[in-house]
Amino acid sequence: MLSLCVSIPALACAILPAYAAHADGAARVLVPATDARIHFSDGLPPLRNEADGSVHFDRVLDTPGRGFRWDSPGTRMRWRTDSARVAARLRYTARHTGSSRNSTGAFRIDGDAKPGWTFTRPEGADSTLAVTLPAPDDGAMHNYEVILPYGDSVDLLGVEVGADAAWETPTARPGTRYVAFGDSVTHGFTASVVTRTYAFLVAEKNNWELLNLGIGGRGAQAADGDVLASIDAGVISVLIGVNDWQGGAEPETFRDHYRALLDGILAGHPDTPVFLITPLWVPPRWRPEAVRYPLENYRRVIRKLAAERATPRLRVIEGPSLIDHRDDCFDPVAVHPNDAGFAQMAERLAQAMRRNSRKERRP
Repeated sequence: MLSLCVSIPALACAILPAYAAHADGAARVLVPATDARIHFSDGLPPLRNEADGSVHFDRVLDTPGRGFRWDSPGTRMRWRTDSARVAARLRYTARHTGSSRNSTGAFRIDGDAKPGWTFTRPEGADSTLAVTLPAPDDGAMHNYEVILPYGDSVDLLGVEVGADAAWETPTARPGTRYVAFGDSVTHGFTASVVTRTYAFLVAEKNNWELLNLGIGGRGAQAADGDVLASIDAGVISVLIGVNDWQGGAEPETFRDHYRALLDGILAGHPDTPVFLITPLWVPPRWRPEAVRYPLENYRRVIRKLAAERATPRLRVIEGPSLIDHRDDCFDPVAVHPNDAGFAQMAERLAQAMRRNSRKERRP
């Protein structure tokens, strides 16, 4: 098998000796995630636990009772080694408490991705996993990446390699950081795997590093603009409004909240391209009882707010144009695209965003 996932005791990384002999007789060393030879990208700064060598991430924004702030959609642990044996150690945690969940992550070697190169949560609340990566048997240096799932909370424990392995700095990620802000659609629901979410695909197509700040259940909130203002970004997209619609929010209230959100973003990013995506088309079969106004009313608010600012760095992208108006492009919970819908969305959105996007992040 290309990917071997096995459960190991939850405290294994804390108590494993620095060097250990395995069944094949080869001595291996566990390098904790806090080690400087292991790099992280496509997320906010890592939170390091020096006591057990683990690393996890906090996206700051959250939905009460769900723990979505502890998900790390598309965040990468990266390293470069010549080891003939390579395994990553992870710990799925109970920080993610919501019932909406997708625990499937992926890995890459030298940028190559294959369908079977995935992993997922074992049974149990706090479950530790060893993911064996098929290291090329050529003695050369290779880049390795573990890509975290979009809908679960994971601690990175470290990397197991041969005791005599050499290390180098992994190949740098792209210089432009794409901050994707939004609700559950941006979060990733309901793609089958993180690498099929629209934000991940847009970043890949445009050669951008990704910071996914999609939070399931999010509506327009003024305070989110202040958070986004403080985060370094080379390009930003905002896709928000469908939860306001299906929750029956007054369009005037939505306007006030969206205006404050937008003002915060623009104040913190005076030179950054910002793309406002209006809510996607929703299949007619999905009509929550709380809906009070047409979804188009909320789109109209976004267009008007953008027009009032009249700045070339602020662009509106019409969400209904991004996915064909076909029921089979959407999940049974029809505000969420499926893999087919996300593929269309990413292709069209990446092309629309490619123009007028700054190429390098701020120093």
